Amino acid sequence: PLGFSVGNALEVIEAIDTLKGNGPKDLEDLCVALGSYMLVSAGKADSLEEAADKLRGTLKDGSAYEKMIEFVTAQGGSREDVENPQRLLHATYTDTITAPKTGYIAHIQSEEVGLAAMTAGGGRETKDSVIVLNKKVGDFVKENEPLARLYANDKAKLEAAKKRLAGAYSFSEEPVPARPLIHGVITEKDI
Repeated sequence: PLGFSVGNALEVIEAIDTLKGNGPKDLEDLCVALGSYMLVSAGKADSLEEAADKLRGTLKDGSAYEKMIEFVTAQGGSREDVENPQRLLHATYTDTITAPKTGYIAHIQSEEVGLAAMTAGGGRETKDSVIVLNKKVGDFVKENEPLARLYANDKAKLEAAKKRLAGAYSFSEEPVPARPLIHGVITEKDI
């Protein structure tokens, strides 16, 4: 999974944090990489490096965050909700899944994480059911250490989602090599 949050409200909060320059590194890196290609294609930068510098500059100087506020208010949204995004989260129940053993997180099945969020009532059904991942692939965890926190408004759905999410993780006794965030770029000439 990209970033740490799964579900409407927390993904919005994470996007706001990223636009303030405080988001997860993998989400920021992917957004800068994609945005760099867009700036070069639009003739707003001569190279990917120049484009990346420009984009990171907008995160640092706050103009990316201010542009989001402009977009939200232009569509009838509330500036206050962007400035205080915790107001978006209203889950009644929370629970945590923990590591079943000590070791390295070898894999997180993204589809299962998404289905767990849907099971909890997330996605289009409600903005209040979400998952926050505490650990990512490659991280070392100790038995019973928190892996993720679930938020929902239905206790039975929360329990079903918790079981599904626990099954999304696999572990290794050995360190897991880092995988590239971007595997390739498709252009009109090649990959």
